[in-house]
Amino acid sequence: MSDPSLRDLMTNPLIAPSLKPALPKLFAGTLSSSLSGLSMLGALWCLVRLIGDISSDWVIAAVVLWITAALFAAAASWLAHDAEAAFSGRLRRKVANHLIRLPATALSKQSDQSLRNLVSSDIEKLHHMVAHLPSEVANFAILPLASITLLMSMVGPVALWVLLPGIIASLYYLVVVPHVSARDGAARMQVMGEVISAVDDYARGIRVNRIYGRQSGALAAYHDSTKRFTDNMVMWVSKVATLAGMAVALLQAVTTFAIAYLVSYDHDAMTFAATLFFSLAIVTPVLRLGHGLDYVSTGRASMGRLIALLQNPTVPTGHITQLNSPTTLEIRDAELSIDDIQVINGLNHTFKADALTAITGPSGAGKTTLLLILSGLEPLQAGSIQLAQVNISELDEQTRHQALLSIPQGGDVLPATVKENLRLSSPNATDEELTSALHKAQLTVELDSNAQTLSGGEQQRVGIARVFLSSAPIILLDEPTAALDKIKATKLIEELKHLARNQHKTIIIVTHDKTLAAITDAQFELERKIDTENLS
Repeated sequence: MSDPSLRDLMTNPLIAPSLKPALPKLFAGTLSSSLSGLSMLGALWCLVRLIGDISSDWVIAAVVLWITAALFAAAASWLAHDAEAAFSGRLRRKVANHLIRLPATALSKQSDQSLRNLVSSDIEKLHHMVAHLPSEVANFAILPLASITLLMSMVGPVALWVLLPGIIASLYYLVVVPHVSARDGAARMQVMGEVISAVDDYARGIRVNRIYGRQSGALAAYHDSTKRFTDNMVMWVSKVATLAGMAVALLQAVTTFAIAYLVSYDHDAMTFAATLFFSLAIVTPVLRLGHGLDYVSTGRASMGRLIALLQNPTVPTGHITQLNSPTTLEIRDAELSIDDIQVINGLNHTFKADALTAITGPSGAGKTTLLLILSGLEPLQAGSIQLAQVNISELDEQTRHQALLSIPQGGDVLPATVKENLRLSSPNATDEELTSALHKAQLTVELDSNAQTLSGGEQQRVGIARVFLSSAPIILLDEPTAALDKIKATKLIEELKHLARNQHKTIIIVTHDKTLAAITDAQFELERKIDTENLS
């Protein structure tokens, strides 16, 4: 997609609804910031008049204006940050809600780091751009224009010469820096990424590196990457930082004062003082131009990533909130292709009610993908999944969650106790019921244990224990016995069969173990092998 402009904040239908409620406060913040700056200019003018007319009235007026400027500045800061906080909160909720509604295959294409960036740092960068907008409008537009107007009225058009340092520096920030960044920025980021990867590899393989020495494996890659990074940074400093120092030097007071003296030395003292003071008010904001442009560029890049995410279609939902009995689960004429590879083609099946069904098949046949389809987390291109004679895409989202419980392989747990994790499925369950559910899932652990300190297999069984607490009539499990020995795996299968029969549930598991599949109530084998990865 094209690089978004600042106007997209106001017009893009994916971003604008989160921003529009904050606009009144942002406009009020801009007005307050402008009034603060104008009050400061008024205080300077009072000092200038004091030179020509020594009077306590000018001192009092300057003090009053300074206090007024401080009050307006405080109001501007509060208004802008309060509006921005509300905007970023709405946008963060929108992004998070969108992420949890993405199809499974679309979500799998996002790394953990990119997901963290989308809901935190990208929104934070957009936050900085929005929060600083009112003060930047005042600093870069209103105050310089007011100062220029005043100077021209006192000195004449020759006063425009004081703009020269600001013009030179502005051209540097607006022309040179973007050009160099566009040319060298990608290479610099690539080298930085190589350093991070090399550090990660070295940290994971540090024991091996201690054995084989510094020139081997990840440690050698680390040294090579850091050397390239250092060379790249030296190049960057020589091309950008040195020029930046020169540009800033042009804005030092000595340069501005020299030009101000040149254009006003033959005027009276009051006019001379006004030229000195107000010329700095014109060029000083340019000192912050690079900082402001950084906010804009990083904010635009973050906005582009957020818009690209929000343009991804989500899992379809409807408005049906009630299901009739029996809650039979069927797959009809299903077709699904992922990345132009056909995974499911014309599949039909009705899953046995009050029973445990095992989905089997060779690796790559699409077993896990079928489970995602049945749970409504991966939409079909053709056909439908029918639950109680209703297409699950027409179900209200909450109704679908209540009717279908899906436990993925290696499921994560929340950073809380085992009890708190289990009570997400059954808030009113007693400790005895929770412990019983854990035992049925073949896990013996204290309820007050930190769930995140458990092994991966134990964490998955905490998830499986939710099956025995949930009221959902349809339960889907991906390789629930993968971390169990044969005896415990067999016991878990028997517990699931007992649950299905006694509580009238349709339980479907994916398994590679044909011996375990043979003792379930029904088997459904996917025979077609797909030559692709991560589908099963």
